[in-house]
Amino acid sequence: MNYILFIASDYKPMPGGIAAYIDNLARGLRRLGNKIRILAIVSPEEKERIKFLQNYEEWVDAFPVVNDQKPSNWFGRKCVSFLEILRCLSPRSRHILESTSFFHSSCCSISKFNDVLDQERPSTVVFGHLDLKLYPFVLALLERQLPYGIIAHDFEVYKHHDNKPNDFIIKRTMLDGAKWLAANSHHTKSLLEMWGISKNRIIIVHPPVSEQLIKEAANSGPVVKDSAYILITICRLVKSKGIDIVLHALKILDEDGIPFQYIIAGGGEERPFLEKLADELELKGKVKFLGHIGDAERTALIRKADVFVMPSRVNPALSHEGFGMAFIEAAVFGIPGVGTRAGGIPDAIVHEETGLLVAQESPEELAQALIFLHHNPEKRKEMGKTAMNRATCQFSPTVIASHFQKEVYKKIQ
Repeated sequence: MNYILFIASDYKPMPGGIAAYIDNLARGLRRLGNKIRILAIVSPEEKERIKFLQNYEEWVDAFPVVNDQKPSNWFGRKCVSFLEILRCLSPRSRHILESTSFFHSSCCSISKFNDVLDQERPSTVVFGHLDLKLYPFVLALLERQLPYGIIAHDFEVYKHHDNKPNDFIIKRTMLDGAKWLAANSHHTKSLLEMWGISKNRIIIVHPPVSEQLIKEAANSGPVVKDSAYILITICRLVKSKGIDIVLHALKILDEDGIPFQYIIAGGGEERPFLEKLADELELKGKVKFLGHIGDAERTALIRKADVFVMPSRVNPALSHEGFGMAFIEAAVFGIPGVGTRAGGIPDAIVHEETGLLVAQESPEELAQALIFLHHNPEKRKEMGKTAMNRATCQFSPTVIASHFQKEVYKKIQ
């Protein structure tokens, strides 16, 4: 039996794609007969999260970690940053440095981690994403010569030109030491290749959709849809999602006399700006902001939609779409997507089969796509059906986990 130990600093009950990816993948791997344990990294102060994790699943454990604190003064911080570099690059120096007070906290965490490794003896360790704060665990694994891999999602593996020297070295150490790297899309794979990582160390493992969502879609009956053209977006309201582009595109639809309703679910820093923009474009009454919604509300919203739209933009200065799981979640219910030819979205939407892809920053092209789907309801339904079949057949936890298991064990044998 394979024993896979996950280290996840972004995990339940935290919202977002990384937490969902790890949880669904772990469930798929368990169904295939693997032994799974997840160490959910938490701060000791996160009492509510620790309580949740203690009652979540028997194979999930809260793992409290206290990070090393740097001095408050500029010179002290620079000195410790230099010592971090030395700690990564010189195993001989590492043992000396770890006897100092600078790294006391992480050494305590490493000691607890080594106890887990001694007791559990996993065949491989998986980091849920590239979290620089977890580099001490990587150093411990390298010393023990225990294989590990990292799941790469998007922006966190970008090779920024403005990296601090110690951050750059830490990233380099974590990536170079990994036996394998799982990119969530072809786009993310290209970000890893920017580091000079050989292609044979990188596998592409798309995010799995939740089994519960697939069951909900299968058990849901027909829904009576509004006569208006219903467009939806469910996401964090941040600039990278391109909601402002949707609003400008909808102004074109409005001028063409197309009756529509655009419903936006999710909270975020961009909401005041977007609400003001909707008013300026005279779309008030046709655009509705729901704020954060629960799972049941999300399902109900998706089911009554005609199109899921999210024209994300890729910009080195912004967090961006490494894959676009929201398109797959909508596809499970037979809803086609419209997104951009940017980031990992072309992995989530098959152009002209499960939806449409448009250029970044182009309200005009986005409007043309939305108008086409409005005027061609049969084509829209056909795309939705194809999207549903693809989502349920290719993105189920068991299918994704089977691919993950096969590829990972090729790398570590």
